[in-house]
Amino acid sequence: MLSLAAVSAPCQESTNSLADRVLVVFSRNDGGSREVAKHYAKMRGIPEKNLCSIAPIDFVGLAWNEYIAQVRNPVQKCLNAVGPKNILYIVFTYNTPFRVRSPDKAREAQFALDQFVADIWDQYVSYGTGFGRLQPYYVDARSKENIYPPFESFADFRALPTNKVIYSVWRLDGPTAAIAKHLVDKAMEAETSGLKGVACFDRRWPIKGQEDKGYGAGDWDLHRAAGFARQAGFKVIEDDNEAEFGTPPAPMCPDAALYAGWYSLNHYNNAFTWVPGAVGFHLDSLSAWSPRTGQSWVFFALQKGITVTSGAVEEPILAGLLRPAGTFRDLFQGANVGDAFLRNTRFLRWMILYIGDPLYRPFPGGLPPFNGKPAPQKPVPQTPATPEQSKPDDGH
Repeated sequence: MLSLAAVSAPCQESTNSLADRVLVVFSRNDGGSREVAKHYAKMRGIPEKNLCSIAPIDFVGLAWNEYIAQVRNPVQKCLNAVGPKNILYIVFTYNTPFRVRSPDKAREAQFALDQFVADIWDQYVSYGTGFGRLQPYYVDARSKENIYPPFESFADFRALPTNKVIYSVWRLDGPTAAIAKHLVDKAMEAETSGLKGVACFDRRWPIKGQEDKGYGAGDWDLHRAAGFARQAGFKVIEDDNEAEFGTPPAPMCPDAALYAGWYSLNHYNNAFTWVPGAVGFHLDSLSAWSPRTGQSWVFFALQKGITVTSGAVEEPILAGLLRPAGTFRDLFQGANVGDAFLRNTRFLRWMILYIGDPLYRPFPGGLPPFNGKPAPQKPVPQTPATPEQSKPDDGH
């Protein structure tokens, strides 16, 4: 582990006590990466010993053997230095690789590097992508029936000695190093002043008559997310035109604080103005093809001012994408984004990136009626993806 120059005290006390449970990974070959790491550590009060340098040969993607030598091994060394069980969140900074090619030489597929680091000790699965096996922190939900298990923090989950040592892996990344740095600033601004704005949800079809499976599962998740936002006191724009926001007759979404919707492939409609602290993601198969360049939704959303987002680097199938309803419900209960996003992602070793500060809590005290004591609920069976859920979500 290579330490950075001395990191000064944080500008304000962290909104939670988890700063020492973050490992920050930067590229010592890139000044922008180093600067983002220094800024994050300063703002959140992350200990200098939790800064971890790597020296990747590529800032985008690595072959499997390169990933082992240039990312996995040095990050494991850093984790061992601070204690693997002490860390909950791993944050890669600007210009670190985000793709890894399949370890199977017969396959040319590329995966999200971050999701392999999430299982860096091979406790989830020891080989392959792990696709189809639910990761242990995920909780299933039945959106049509409105059944959502109570929230459990990632810290509480990991505190149980029988639970696997996995990590919530994030990145402070974007089109420029400055944009990546400001993700932290905007998150902390929203924690101080309160996240306010419009909640927008873009379905594809009317909900009446839809089943909670196949493509219908996406619409039911979005419909419930809109309902939860209304309960939490947000002005909600919920649209069921097949056209997406910004394409008539679908509406625009000004002053967006929360967003989830679908569907366009590798495309961003400029239909939003993002408030500081905004959390949003688009359900599409290449939504995070690259956070730094190209045409993807994530790239443009970061450029236009979103604070937290998520997306897929390659085809994830609908079941592999982040689930909107559970994610926003957990945030309304007071969760940080690092917990809420991981808890509502079915698989590791797959296609998903999370971008932003995992310590960010949009609603530190929670919002009523979600911050009261949860009513007892029956456990929801943990079932793998069905064949219908496993259809490509873009129709090809």
